[in-house]
Amino acid sequence: MTVTGDIFPDEPGFRLEYDEWYDTDPDDLWEAVTRPERLARWMATYRGDFRLGGRWQALTLSGDVYCDGEVTDCERPRAFTTTWTVVGEPPTTVVVHLLPEGDGTRLRLRHEQVTRLESGPGWHAYLESLSWHLADPAAPRDRERWAARFDELEPAYAERFAALTPPAP
Repeated sequence: MTVTGDIFPDEPGFRLEYDEWYDTDPDDLWEAVTRPERLARWMATYRGDFRLGGRWQALTLSGDVYCDGEVTDCERPRAFTTTWTVVGEPPTTVVVHLLPEGDGTRLRLRHEQVTRLESGPGWHAYLESLSWHLADPAAPRDRERWAARFDELEPAYAERFAALTPPAP
């Protein structure tokens, strides 16, 4: 699996765009990216509702709220848009599209106005983790594998962000 991730300037920060094909149908992929019990097996513990107007929270390992959001657009099982607000930071927007393609489904994710540089390798590693989950849906989340992959990806993402950051005056 090769996750494709692009970074673009997007005031006040960056826009991240990811594009990946998964070996599953749109309904299953929708469930994997919107149901708290499925999200907990590849991303994080979530509570709330991924429906139009629904509010959700992602929790840290200690149970504290890491970020929250509100679903502002939802077309099950094709697309959703949600605010994404990390505690203490300005809100950003995440847009997800699921497109049937061949025997599987293409996921396109766009995260707008990102200022946390950790988001680049984070999303990349999470989308790889999603493929691990889809291959074995009953398996628990592998935090160590995700962390190792994040650490592996982070230097290249740091270089890519730096290349897009204008020098200080």
